[in-house]
Amino acid sequence: LTHTPLIIFMSDGQASDATSAAREFSLLNDHVSHQSNSDLELHVIGFGSGSSHAQLNTIAGASRSGKVHKSANTADLASVFVSIATNQNVSSLLESEISKRMSEAVSEKLSLEYFGS
Repeated sequence: LTHTPLIIFMSDGQASDATSAAREFSLLNDHVSHQSNSDLELHVIGFGSGSSHAQLNTIAGASRSGKVHKSANTADLASVFVSIATNQNVSSLLESEISKRMSEAVSEKLSLEYFGS
């Protein structure tokens, strides 16, 4: 893989299945780690003021790259998504992809002009 797989998981943090969810994410992380030699970047977002930090931490603990974010309202949620998107890995990947696509487009354009077809 050329990038770190990322999952954003939202929860109200009030469920009784946090251990089950953590187990599933752990299995997925093991698979990703085996394939890419890096952990799954797991972002667990607790939405609402009553979310249980303990449950969210249990789920995020399924990956060494797990992070917990809390969001009491939609404005907080937007900030969390911006924070995740501006992560250095994501920014580097976007820069790399944009550069690659620009290079391909320029090469194609030059080839068309040079070879005339």
